[in-house]
Amino acid sequence: LVREGMLRDAAVIASKATGKMIQGHPQLSVTLRFDNLAGTPIQETLSIVDIQPTQRRFDVGKSVRLRINRDLGTLPVLAIDGSEVQKDQGRWLLAILGWLLLLAAVVAYYLLSYHYEHGGTGWRFLVFFHPLLICPLTLLGIGWLFGGGIGKLFLGTGDVLTLKYGGHRTEARLLDAQQTGTYINEQPQVRFELEYEDVQGITHRATVKKVISLLDMGITKTPVIPIFYLANQPQKVAFAADLEG
Repeated sequence: LVREGMLRDAAVIASKATGKMIQGHPQLSVTLRFDNLAGTPIQETLSIVDIQPTQRRFDVGKSVRLRINRDLGTLPVLAIDGSEVQKDQGRWLLAILGWLLLLAAVVAYYLLSYHYEHGGTGWRFLVFFHPLLICPLTLLGIGWLFGGGIGKLFLGTGDVLTLKYGGHRTEARLLDAQQTGTYINEQPQVRFELEYEDVQGITHRATVKKVISLLDMGITKTPVIPIFYLANQPQKVAFAADLEG
């Protein structure tokens, strides 16, 4: 990313110290405004360790250069141009040790279970509802849900990074808004039918499902809603408020 990311100039619109010191240097929370890969103005807040605080490079009104990852499926998406990348050796070694211990525990559990439960049938003792099968399937499901599955299923936030960093912003006309009958934390999910024109003047229709707070239900009566969309996948849209919040 630091070597090959797309360059963008960004304006500092907010900057404040977090109160933390990293290796003797102050950590800042900096909000930047810049054009995404499609040329659409967006803003993002970064935690930055300023190794040269006397230069006041991140004061409001200053300009900095960014690198945006062209592959939006890979993190991180954004970096300050010229950033120094350092691996946290202690955390890296601790993570490896933790994973090795976990792997050893899992292998030992399977071997012990086989020893005491197979009853001469080999691995056929692993019926579908055996904990040795249910547990890994459950963990995979939890990983999928918290890795974005919940957003895609219920919150209408799938492909957030792709839309924010590669999408165009426009105004969509609200054609219809109906509750789907699904509730998350007692908040209704609403299906929005939208119509908008892309940068080429072509009209598209798209559907967005989103869980709406009862206090924000007025959005279902709003005639026009700002959205982001992908030029090559016009059915993929998201509310601008969700990406800019």
